[in-house]
Amino acid sequence: MIVSLVAGINSILAGADPLVHAIFDPLHLPGVGDHWRTILASLLGHIALLYAYRPISLLLFPRTFKRLNAADQQGWCVALTAIVHTAFDAWFILKFINHPALNNDKMDGYNPEFEHYLAIALGYYVWDLSTCIYNYADYGIMYLIHGGLGVFGLLILISRQLQFYAIPYLLPELSSVFLNIRHLLKYAGLTKSLVYKVNFAIFFVTYVVIRIGFEAYHSAKLVGYVYHQNIGNVFYPYAVFFAILGITLTVLNTIWLRQIVNAAYYTLYPQGSKHKSKAN
Repeated sequence: MIVSLVAGINSILAGADPLVHAIFDPLHLPGVGDHWRTILASLLGHIALLYAYRPISLLLFPRTFKRLNAADQQGWCVALTAIVHTAFDAWFILKFINHPALNNDKMDGYNPEFEHYLAIALGYYVWDLSTCIYNYADYGIMYLIHGGLGVFGLLILISRQLQFYAIPYLLPELSSVFLNIRHLLKYAGLTKSLVYKVNFAIFFVTYVVIRIGFEAYHSAKLVGYVYHQNIGNVFYPYAVFFAILGITLTVLNTIWLRQIVNAAYYTLYPQGSKHKSKAN
């Protein structure tokens, strides 16, 4: 019976392949038809992780987790899910950071293993975007824009276009590992601890060097390539989109940097916050 059920599911999935290709191939996004099963599995896996972290946290951190209200418990589980995925992103990007096929041809360079990892990443970004939409009041328009741009950008990347630019655009997830650790430490009430301060220092350095520096540098170079139409076989509108994406991410990262610095200052030096409010 189980064998028949599996065979039936595989038959349904195989029947969906032509439909997905028929929808996305005319949009110059054939990778969606090639990888939609991986994307779906990744999406469902991240949802499963989110729900699994509740009993895991109750088991491993009973005191900390139980004293959190419902919203903070959800935030705790979201942060844990994000840590796992951002660490995965950082790992596979660092693995391919000097890959010759990608670095020697920044427009059409391609690697099948790298593309598979990007499809897994896309499943997470779909989950992240849905979280931003569902909790829009908490996340706001900038996170929604960031999530939407990320999803569409990865749809392009898994279609054998501009895959090199996954490196400067996804390597910043390394800083997100420390950002989400910071969230967990805040939930645990450890904002005065040395661990919190050290973690914030690492987060700040990786944020500035990678998000503001490395990502912005390659974004600027891509703008030059697009302006001179040195884009290989890339669908031109997608090359323009990626150039705009790089500029947009740099602007958002710069805006968030100010918020991060302010939040850290008021957390680490609450007396300074009080004095400033009195002065104003």
